[in-house]
Amino acid sequence: MQGCADFYFVGCRCRYIFSYISGYAKCFSRGFSTANFLLNSSLFVKIIKPATSNQQPATSNQQPATSNQQPLSLVAYLLFFLITLTSLFGFTETLTGSHAESTQPLLFGLSFYTATLAYFVINNQQLTITGALKASNPILLATGPIALFIKNIRYKGFKKRFNYFFPFILVGAFYYQIIAVPLTESFKLIEATDLVSALVFATIFELFVYANFCGLSLIIYGLFGLLGFKVPLNFKQPFSSNNIIDFWKGWHTSLSTVLKSLFYAPLRKKFSSSIALLGVYLASAMWHGVAFNFVLWGVFHALIFIFTIKLLKAKVRFLPLVLFILGVVLGRLLFSDSDTGRLLEKLKFSYDGLGVLGFLKGLPNTTKVSLLLGFGLIGLEFFFRNTKIMAKRNYKFLRTPLALFILVSIGIVFANQVGVDFAVYGQR
Repeated sequence: MQGCADFYFVGCRCRYIFSYISGYAKCFSRGFSTANFLLNSSLFVKIIKPATSNQQPATSNQQPATSNQQPLSLVAYLLFFLITLTSLFGFTETLTGSHAESTQPLLFGLSFYTATLAYFVINNQQLTITGALKASNPILLATGPIALFIKNIRYKGFKKRFNYFFPFILVGAFYYQIIAVPLTESFKLIEATDLVSALVFATIFELFVYANFCGLSLIIYGLFGLLGFKVPLNFKQPFSSNNIIDFWKGWHTSLSTVLKSLFYAPLRKKFSSSIALLGVYLASAMWHGVAFNFVLWGVFHALIFIFTIKLLKAKVRFLPLVLFILGVVLGRLLFSDSDTGRLLEKLKFSYDGLGVLGFLKGLPNTTKVSLLLGFGLIGLEFFFRNTKIMAKRNYKFLRTPLALFILVSIGIVFANQVGVDFAVYGQR
């Protein structure tokens, strides 16, 4: 297995697969600079304190903890929406998934770092300065607020950890390098506004975001597992779903936990579940960036989610599956294009023939292979979603010896430099 793994990484040119890590390493000190700025500001003096063993016991003269709940909540929401403000004023890019160089490198990782701090604050958890600095680890900030949920598993032997976690690295590298990177050659299709082209681009872009984000998440999951730390499995086969609710349970799970704690739980105490869900999706939309397309995306997905709940309660089975497919494709169409004029043109759904076929035909052969492999793997997730091997939704179907051998072989044959190498969620 070790020899096979080494051969795979040579064939796939490991330096390209993990080039994003070296890029983040350059920003490591910058990430800590941002963290130090936040930690030293007076706003957080009373929230983040050094851990001590000599804390004074509560006395009758001290105010109960609940008296500070309101100001703490305000701080939590200010933290979460800080990235919204930087987006509004042009310091950070909107997060559509397309490649965008940050204009402010010092703000690297701000979105997930502040989301992590907001979660601690809203749940009244003690956060030490050391813990806050650990949360600003550039690699952890690449795929979500996963620093919230790290567990030490170094008590498990390295051999046992290797046997379990290393296959995740192989699968993640395949998703990221072999599927996602070549798909960037299709990004020019975003400019087409006719119905067929818009839907084709949305479908391809959904595959790209999934392969890129999931691939990096699996790599990081495996790497930290080898080092003796278990982080959340950020993706849990989202396409092994029967409806949009199941889909979101498997997509970016760490951020979903933060959104549930910050928005759904408080809103649900005062309003209906529909209002709470709408609040969650609008908050998520603003977190991704201040743009018209994100507002549409938030409202659209909230409505799909709410309608699906009602259908499931009425025991309607087939329609939620249809809404799931339409929701994913149309949702990505809205999410991917922050050019308001172009997006509105696409939403006219004007048919203009099948010219997109010529574009697809002209794509590099490697990109065509990536499309076939990517949609093939999504097909396996979807059509075999009710089988035993898919039950835990942890990519076990790709971690068997035979599956790994196939992935390694394909990776060696098709690894090349076609496409642009970047992390979808590593841009801010």
